[in-house]
Amino acid sequence: MNSGSPLAARMGLNIFVVLIIALVIAVVFLVLFILSKKIEEYKESSTYIVKNKNKPTSPRQVQDASKRAGLTKSEKNILSEVFKAHPLPNIQFVLKEQTIMESYFKELFEGVICKRSEVEKSNFFSTRQKIFQTFDAGVLVKNSRLIPLETPFTYTPSKGIHYNLQLINSDSEEMHILIPATLTNDEKPEILSKINLVFVYKNSNPYNLETRVVRYQKGKNNTDLLVCSHTDKITPLQKRMAPRMDLNIVCDFSSVKVEKSINHKKEITNYIPSDKMHGGILADVSAGGCRIFTRLPIKAEQHIFIKGHLDGKNDASAIGIILRTTKNKKDEYILHIKFLEITESTINSINTAACGYKTA
Repeated sequence: MNSGSPLAARMGLNIFVVLIIALVIAVVFLVLFILSKKIEEYKESSTYIVKNKNKPTSPRQVQDASKRAGLTKSEKNILSEVFKAHPLPNIQFVLKEQTIMESYFKELFEGVICKRSEVEKSNFFSTRQKIFQTFDAGVLVKNSRLIPLETPFTYTPSKGIHYNLQLINSDSEEMHILIPATLTNDEKPEILSKINLVFVYKNSNPYNLETRVVRYQKGKNNTDLLVCSHTDKITPLQKRMAPRMDLNIVCDFSSVKVEKSINHKKEITNYIPSDKMHGGILADVSAGGCRIFTRLPIKAEQHIFIKGHLDGKNDASAIGIILRTTKNKKDEYILHIKFLEITESTINSINTAACGYKTA
């Protein structure tokens, strides 16, 4: 016996139809979502980027890149200038090719930015840093055979002692590495011993390489070569926040007295350098800090005043704090210093020199 009414049957049928329609709509939206994700992934792929690398960069692409890198309005304007000067190749391609991107930054700085205010120079360097940190392709080097010729190596025989070496030849079995005349016999690695070398791959990522010494031999012009075996023992290292340059020039430094004062309910820190100066060697420097070699047994966590050619050319000064102190085999103390008070113009000069840019 059928106890249901025609009205109830129609209502049941309507609900069923509504559910079917809702399910179809949901499936359509799901398919569109999956399709849009696939399109986004394809547009981010190296195949698409290389295929479209010669398409002009659009303002929307600059906007997207600026957002991903967290650029301020002033920094975004710098990035826009870069791609107005170079509309080709496409920004999506260039951002993954750090060597090309650096050539664009260098051209803009040497041609335009170097003539502007210190504030605009600071915006330029902060833009450069954020872009490289965000879009670093992170190419993984797995074998020393991939290292380009003329790549510099840093060899550290003991704590605080660093030597600059250079790869000058490479075949299927060995690497021929030029060693400096300053590398003393007691610091030269023994034949068949394992050593660690630090290098930067194509001006991008730093790596530590573990290799074995095969022999020593003479090269062209009676130069000394270190011959090492190829290796796959290569480990990525954390990239420095700011470019650093080796100096090894004399500098002066002194202790600093720190005084606190209150001005309009705000605490102010005053740094007062001592009149008594000491001589040292400014080993290297970046916009964030430096290292000084000295014979004085200075402890960490002390404030210090540094005076010298911080950019390698011009007189400048800075206040810093010694983060740590290490001692090498030559009984020298290495002061690892973080800058606390330094002028904007000095930071820009350091960055300019560390990046290898010319200003005239």
